[in-house]
Amino acid sequence: MKTHLLLAILAVPFFGLSQGNCDQSDLQYIGANAAFVQQAAADCGVSCLFAANPQACFETCFSAEVPLTGPCISCFSAQTDCASANCLFACAFGTEADCAACIEVNCLPDFEICAGIEDADADTYSNLYDCNDADATINPGAAEIWYDGIDQNCDGANDYDQDGDGAIAFAYGGLDCDDSDANFIGTITAFFVDSDNDGYGVLANQVLACSQPAGTSTLFGDCDDTDETVYPGALGTGENLDNDCNGTIEADEVFVCLGDFNGDQVIGAGDLLSFLSVFGCSSACINDLTGDDIVNSADLLIFLGVFGTTCL
Repeated sequence: MKTHLLLAILAVPFFGLSQGNCDQSDLQYIGANAAFVQQAAADCGVSCLFAANPQACFETCFSAEVPLTGPCISCFSAQTDCASANCLFACAFGTEADCAACIEVNCLPDFEICAGIEDADADTYSNLYDCNDADATINPGAAEIWYDGIDQNCDGANDYDQDGDGAIAFAYGGLDCDDSDANFIGTITAFFVDSDNDGYGVLANQVLACSQPAGTSTLFGDCDDTDETVYPGALGTGENLDNDCNGTIEADEVFVCLGDFNGDQVIGAGDLLSFLSVFGCSSACINDLTGDDIVNSADLLIFLGVFGTTCL
């Protein structure tokens, strides 16, 4: 007797919905271990061919080899009986192809019905290997579409790890900055939104990214991200703003009321008298409004322009 008896038992591409006598776990095991199951069936079929009770012999032998349920094993037993009854000569004396062809024609259809093996979506893959036998676009031969949450080709791979390095793509909540290269994961960095484009962002408004997004900075500490003149280290603008974000309004940040020499926030007669008292000063002059350290007609024109105004 040739050992290729029953080699056709799983000859047709057959994973998922359970029917017949084989439940879902049976079908999944058979699909994942087809060659082993096939060989165990063939070996037990040959060894029990001339037993006093071939069916009981086969079931005892087969159940010791494969972790299938009793009802499912009974389908394999019936398959063996069918092969013995219909294909003994082809399998004993013919070629392996002759044996397989005989079993496929005479025994395979009933075995598939008994086991619940079918191709419900007609995609040429039965529920032994098809992880969704209700959808013809999902089967082991389908092209995988990454990042859609669907395992089109039934390989069990994580749909958000295209390069198979075990790290989920960053765009989908993982740590992999380059999901096309299994040898590179990259580094995720914290960037800070910089709304006013002054080179500094706000610590509380950070963005994690693999590369720097537009409108962000690697620096933080901006105390007013709506004003480009306010950021750590900024020069004062004399507007009573904490331009350098150190928590204190000081020096060139302090607002100066131009022409208010007596500090009453009103440019009036008292300021005029103070100005006239140094008019004509030519060096290190107080009440200089042009910044040239002298007080002359140029300063007078500026003073007259603000005379009568209030700085409050």
